[in-house]
Amino acid sequence: MMLLFPQRKNSSTRDYIYETLKKNIILLHLKPGQVITENEIAELFCVSRTPVREAFVRLVQEGLLETYPQKGTTVSLIDLERVDEARFMRRTLEKAVLQMACNNFPQELFFELRSNLALQELCIQEKNFIKLFELDEDFHRLIYRGCRKERIWELISQINADFRRIRVLKLSLGIGVGEVVKQHHRIAELIFSKDVTNVDKVIEEHLPQNDPDFENLQKLYSQYFK
Repeated sequence: MMLLFPQRKNSSTRDYIYETLKKNIILLHLKPGQVITENEIAELFCVSRTPVREAFVRLVQEGLLETYPQKGTTVSLIDLERVDEARFMRRTLEKAVLQMACNNFPQELFFELRSNLALQELCIQEKNFIKLFELDEDFHRLIYRGCRKERIWELISQINADFRRIRVLKLSLGIGVGEVVKQHHRIAELIFSKDVTNVDKVIEEHLPQNDPDFENLQKLYSQYFK
């Protein structure tokens, strides 16, 4: 079931529809392979088809929607090759950004990191794994922000949609949630203690080259994968 979210101030109708659809796709409220139409989305948002069509075009360009002559528009299936590419990019960039954070990170963001980690722990207790995913994203965004590289994080978020979707699927099943939060604590501790030496090791643990859980998820939810 698709969810609606509050519209950002000064956000256009087209952007609001785009952002809402994208969030629903990432959080798997719109399932991989699900058919959606311009008419139903226009009716949902009480708008003409024009802003919906424009939002669809952007999502097709990002690989989140696919159009077929006979079938119409569907949510794209998860492509493990794109997942691997995104994970490689994240792993490479996060080593560099974390090294920067260990050398120089704003004191005022220490509290935000600690608060974020406390909320992650609470999510585990409450089994709120979708909220945990959002906090996971916020945690990494904070580190990029502290290094004045937040625009790079935004670019990463635009092109790693399949990686984000498979992480949502994994977390929603409660797979490895405790270990993810422990790894976030280790990352934060590197920053707090200015420990550059262990950056590569910790990031390799957090974003390993191969994750057997992904292949297991592909077997369990084969209908979601390309």
